[in-house]
Amino acid sequence: MERLICHNGIFIPEAKAPISVANRSFRYGDGLFETIRMQEGQLFFIDDHFERLIAGMFVLGLDTTRFNPLEICRDMLELSARMNLKSARIRLIVYRNEGGAYCPSTDSCSYIITSEPLADEVFIVNEKGWKMGLYSEIRKPVNSLSGIKSASSLIYVLAARFARENNFDECLLLNEHGRICEATSSNIFLVLPGKKILTPAISEGILPGVMRKNLISWMREQGVEVEEGMVMTEDLYRAEEVFMTNSAYGVRWGISFRERRYYSNTARWLTEALNSSVAV
Repeated sequence: MERLICHNGIFIPEAKAPISVANRSFRYGDGLFETIRMQEGQLFFIDDHFERLIAGMFVLGLDTTRFNPLEICRDMLELSARMNLKSARIRLIVYRNEGGAYCPSTDSCSYIITSEPLADEVFIVNEKGWKMGLYSEIRKPVNSLSGIKSASSLIYVLAARFARENNFDECLLLNEHGRICEATSSNIFLVLPGKKILTPAISEGILPGVMRKNLISWMREQGVEVEEGMVMTEDLYRAEEVFMTNSAYGVRWGISFRERRYYSNTARWLTEALNSSVAV
């Protein structure tokens, strides 16, 4: 079947996407995006995705007055239906319209929606744990841009290349203070002795993940102690488990960091909870 996209509410073949060399997202990274999981017609955590997206649009000075989340949700579902997808990984890209150099001539924006099949139609924990490395060459700044899922994602690209070149499944990133903040495409959690869970706080410059937010809330409801704070590299040596979360795949567990090895109990428990809709 021909791949389709939705551009400002219009459904067109992907090959005819109306993107020019003057596109500000292409030229300057002047845009942002959200990745949303759709399963059996349900858009997971959609309110949280729009909350984060619109907050990011305000930081970038994008005009939100004509940005209608309800219409965009309908577009997401219709695009997936036109492509016969019951479950999908949907990407919503918002970018400032053309005009100007570094200083834009407009704050109006456009959006593009893409939809592609999920690798797994339910949340599945990885049977083979991820071998984790540490990317330390470039540190992530802690500022008002830290929490935006930006079109300018070079630090994640470089960290992912580092992982590939060094045979890691995932790489952890440091913030400007030298503390663990996140992974290349996910938030990170450590299960410490006594089953206390530690995860980097939003003030550490992390991307405030939607799956992270909802799992923290659910775990606390179950009586689990979850601390949002500072995570040092040495904390990885005392952790019993390390797991990572994002909206598309749910939960993934890490099997090793350097010589340290980990278990997968919490990742499996959370994946079962997601699939039983307890946490959604």
